[in-house]
Amino acid sequence: MLHIIGVAHHAQSRRLLATEETESQQAFTRSLNQTIQDVHPAFVAEEDSEEALAERHAASITKRIADASRINHRFCDPNRAQRAALHYLDGQTIEVRMQMGDDEGLTDAEIHLKARAIELARYFPIRERFWLEHLDGCSDQNSIFVCGDAHIETFTGLLDRERIPYIIVERGIGVAPEARDDFARIVEYLGAHPELRNG
Repeated sequence: MLHIIGVAHHAQSRRLLATEETESQQAFTRSLNQTIQDVHPAFVAEEDSEEALAERHAASITKRIADASRINHRFCDPNRAQRAALHYLDGQTIEVRMQMGDDEGLTDAEIHLKARAIELARYFPIRERFWLEHLDGCSDQNSIFVCGDAHIETFTGLLDRERIPYIIVERGIGVAPEARDDFARIVEYLGAHPELRNG
């Protein structure tokens, strides 16, 4: 059984020079520790990579807790080379490209929504399939996966299709109301523009 915790990414890692955890990081720490106590997982995995942490000058809270509990830890997110091999584009890259080559006369706000809707429809599935490949064994034993809250619906949809049992333990840790509202607008925009699902 896969136990999923949905977070804002700033909650799952900590700046190397930070002396204290933020409120969101403390909430995440409590949630992960409690889940480990409750389910005794074979492994704890997360949407992050060593490369991304190094670029952010950050350390994984997830790995620190897993290591302290003597539980196997896995980074599941593709690094730059793997993303290139997967032809993965993130929303920010799509947005910049659209701004540089816009011939539709869209406003910056519309470009933002369109770019992020394209990422959600076309690229989230690629990345989530990559995660699933790195979560080998999650259906046979208790395991924990920490991912961005925006992935909860799409990733659990993939788990449903693959008949992999899961429980959403907690979600929204550290997610600001503005980010939640922005994501709701992106989902709404995609619903109004289903053609964006086609590459």
